[in-house]
Amino acid sequence: MEPKIGAVAETLLERYGPYPDESAGPVLDQLVWFLLSTRTTVENCEAAYRALRDAFPGGWDQIAAAPEAALYAPLRPAGLFRSRARNLVATLGAIVERFGGTSLEALRSWSNRDIESFLTSLPGVGLKVARCTMLFGLGRPVFAVDAHIWRVTGRMGWHAFRGGAPSAAGADFLNRLIPDGVDVRSLHVNLIRLGREFCPAGAPRCAECPLAAFCAAGAVGCAARG
Repeated sequence: MEPKIGAVAETLLERYGPYPDESAGPVLDQLVWFLLSTRTTVENCEAAYRALRDAFPGGWDQIAAAPEAALYAPLRPAGLFRSRARNLVATLGAIVERFGGTSLEALRSWSNRDIESFLTSLPGVGLKVARCTMLFGLGRPVFAVDAHIWRVTGRMGWHAFRGGAPSAAGADFLNRLIPDGVDVRSLHVNLIRLGREFCPAGAPRCAECPLAAFCAAGAVGCAARG
């Protein structure tokens, strides 16, 4: 089945609407939020992020200077709080060393390739976190791929890579697949929404799915899905 990505994006916009552009805010806020979002729920990430900001009213400068153990309590809601604290302090330290302070605003003038290379060099920052930061923090039209998007696009026939988690090669493939003119930010968020509502890792709700007409797996029935 030929991927009709533009039509899929429009269908999802009709159901869920566009996602707002947040890229005018501090880029570092977005990076830290996405760092905390890995391997946890959105609700737990939000709780940890709010607790972290409340515990350190001096902002990222104060957090960068804090001992790791001081971050344990606020980061506990997200789980893996020790490794998160270690990565966050190390990441902030690397940013201070590179830019002279806890700011990533200099990245706004960089190329996508250079931004991605720098971000993925930071402790705990993988390709998904880097591209989410680029997409939401910098407004760059890069298609970040998480587990929901990987699953949904695989079932729709956009890719044939194996595995339940996106590979770097698969994420690059999907990124190149998105045509110009598509609202990449909204497509990213809306595919995640669809994955949670209609196309979970368990039994998908194919009969009710608004993308059934575009889905390769749906064309052969739910029983054939992986």
